[in-house]
Amino acid sequence: MKKKSFIIEGNSSTESPISCDYSYANSQSKLVVFCHGFKGFKDWGCWNLVAKHFVNEGFNFLKFNFSHNGTTLTKPLEITDFESFSENNYSIEVQDVDRVIKYLSAPENNFIFDELFMIGHSRGGGIACLASQHHNFSKLITWAGVADFGERFPSNNELLLWKKNKVRYILNNRTGEKYPQKYQFYENFVSNNVVLNISNALKAFKGNLLVCFAVLDQVLPKEYAQRMSSQVKGSIMKSIRTNHTFGSKHPWNKDFLPPALLELCNKTISFLND
Repeated sequence: MKKKSFIIEGNSSTESPISCDYSYANSQSKLVVFCHGFKGFKDWGCWNLVAKHFVNEGFNFLKFNFSHNGTTLTKPLEITDFESFSENNYSIEVQDVDRVIKYLSAPENNFIFDELFMIGHSRGGGIACLASQHHNFSKLITWAGVADFGERFPSNNELLLWKKNKVRYILNNRTGEKYPQKYQFYENFVSNNVVLNISNALKAFKGNLLVCFAVLDQVLPKEYAQRMSSQVKGSIMKSIRTNHTFGSKHPWNKDFLPPALLELCNKTISFLND
């Protein structure tokens, strides 16, 4: 396996750099693009081992950091840029995927592939679905994916307090840190709720869909999987008896995948090879 890392620079003052890792073998022409989830990053947990596994099974694999996920170019392994994190929203993340795909598709960048697949975990699963409106993915896979972004927001007094304070804080249970999230996140969704509607995106999707969910998921309701699957004719749904991260955690200091994540990868690879 070979690996190269690169940066997609912003084309304007409003675009931040996107850090990417491309794991590959020269003989392979199928490319998987992977979207990480909320409070995550491209090197979180087992994602490097996942990339290696896919390359060993005949796929090239591109993972990237969303531009406002809170990591920096000098500190890619931890969330430290809280200002950038607070300015993130779903529209930016959809635009990030667009920037990544356009970069990969530009002839001068020498990425050669015949088929393009997308995998998204958790919030990244919802973003991958939205991105399918703009790009021709022949196959789309969600791993414990979000089915409705509108349902992920607080309501009633909690929402009013967020509006009043203009910021709320999201706890990272692993580190104990509190990540700021500005009210613009909600305002952006309300202003763009039509184009950020995951159900609408899936109804328009013309490719093949695999929906994977974790039976013991305590982060997202299992009903999300059924809802996503019902939007695409002929979709496939797979369950694994594990938690939201499929047995992975951060940091992951072992050199092998946890059994549940390995099962997930193999089910996904089987779907991609059909």
